[in-house]
Amino acid sequence: MGDQPSGRKEFVARVGTFFVLVGIGMLVFFILSEAAKDPTLSYFCWGTALLTFGFIFRGQLKKSSGPPSGRFGIFKRLKPKPKEEKKK
Repeated sequence: MGDQPSGRKEFVARVGTFFVLVGIGMLVFFILSEAAKDPTLSYFCWGTALLTFGFIFRGQLKKSSGPPSGRFGIFKRLKPKPKEEKKK
C-alpha cells in the first residue's frame, strides 16, 4: 500500500500529523458550538493542546532536501556574489 515508516522520527512525525488533524477538527467543533450559541470550551482546550503537541511532534523530523534541482538557477546567477568569493 504505502511506504512503511523507516524510523522512529518519521513515525513520531506521522503521529504529529494525526494530532494536528484531530486538533483542527476539535477547533471546528468549537466554532460550530459557538455558532449554535452553546459554546463548549473543552473542544477549544483539547483542540489547542492537540495542535500544540502535533506541531511539536511534526518538528522532530527534518527532511533533507537533497541535491538542488536548478529550478531557480537564473536568480542565483543574477544575485551579486559577496566580495570574498570574487577574490577566489
